[in-house]
Amino acid sequence: MIKLCLILPVVAILIDNHVEARILTQCEAVQELQKAQIPRTYISNWVCLMQSESGMNTRLVTGPKTASSYSFGIFQINSAKWCSRGHSGGICNKRCEDFADDDIRDDIECAKKIQAMEGSVEVARWSGWRSLDG
Repeated sequence: MIKLCLILPVVAILIDNHVEARILTQCEAVQELQKAQIPRTYISNWVCLMQSESGMNTRLVTGPKTASSYSFGIFQINSAKWCSRGHSGGICNKRCEDFADDDIRDDIECAKKIQAMEGSVEVARWSGWRSLDG
């Protein structure tokens, strides 16, 4: 019985970490952005950003990057400044891992903070957007 109690949490972690990613459609992304009250004139820019950063993958985690940081979720929000791994923190006061799930409401709220601090979506510090400028 003790062995079973030790094995079950490990199995649950393995299953949770290997859950298939959700790839949003453009229509789903637009609906989420509208719910978050992103102005209609900017929605196409936000969808483009989601596509360029993550391929619309809500669970994408990449890294390590500069200073051993990682990027999380549909906007690839970076742990160096905006969130903290393992606990709430950063400018968005969130666990980075919270951005790597299917609920993108918190991702959008943090992205809005990034936009407010860094400028418009087009000039914000997203590498995916800068690579589109070519």
